[in-house]
Amino acid sequence: MRTGCKKMALLGAVYTIDAFVRTPQEVIEALFRQPRPLFEVTPERPEPCFKRVRACLQRDETDSTDAQTHSIFSWMAHEVAQRYPHEQKPVVVLMDGQESLWNAAWTYLPGTEVTEILDLLHATSYLWKAAHLFHPSKSDQASAFVKGHLQSMLQGQITSMIHTLGCQATERKLTGKRLEELERICNYFTNNSHRMAYDQYLEHGFPIASGVIEGACRCVVKDRMERSGMRWVLDGAQAMLALRSIHFSGLWEEFMQFRIQRECQRLYPFAAANDDVIPLPLAA
Repeated sequence: MRTGCKKMALLGAVYTIDAFVRTPQEVIEALFRQPRPLFEVTPERPEPCFKRVRACLQRDETDSTDAQTHSIFSWMAHEVAQRYPHEQKPVVVLMDGQESLWNAAWTYLPGTEVTEILDLLHATSYLWKAAHLFHPSKSDQASAFVKGHLQSMLQGQITSMIHTLGCQATERKLTGKRLEELERICNYFTNNSHRMAYDQYLEHGFPIASGVIEGACRCVVKDRMERSGMRWVLDGAQAMLALRSIHFSGLWEEFMQFRIQRECQRLYPFAAANDDVIPLPLAA
């Protein structure tokens, strides 16, 4: 792709995980703790199981992202249906605040009992933006500001938190661009408040942060596709994303067996090479 024509891929991840009940204070301590000593024993927490990842970079004739949205969300809906055909387990949709993605989730998961959760890390990033309107960056006051409001957020007191932010703006007499930025932040929280019942999510042991998808974005996309000097055409980028998604999902061996079988059928359609009993080396 030419300079200035950077396009964004859409990446989805589906996994199964056991419930992990926590308190708001435990979450805050995890977010603000110092790096642990190398050999310190940490509390065990459940690991994601059967993790599958898919990335898509497609555009239609109008250069819209509808094609990749359809590809990712229809795949996720298929994964959910395969894993829980009778809806015997709770399904959590965990994303940032992009409304088009939430609309897609409603479209492709109809009739499914879904709990929508706004990613806590994205919500916290908005608290940091608000903190820097009142206090210097990287200051103790800014950290205390975020911790205090994060405590309210994790206790499900979203309306109270938004009201407090408004009162603080009045007390500090914010004006101009600073006030506009705070209003934008408050609107973000208001629009997503129905996805921010973190007190209930923690009681049920639901995941509230998208660490799995953030890690996948780095390993699948950024580490390979955004190296210095790289240029991609859409088809080449999509092929690379597909291969990396297969590897990151732990399906590489199955994929290679599938590819060998398909290549044998293509190269030797009428020969005994298609007999599974006869092992044939394939140079590719």
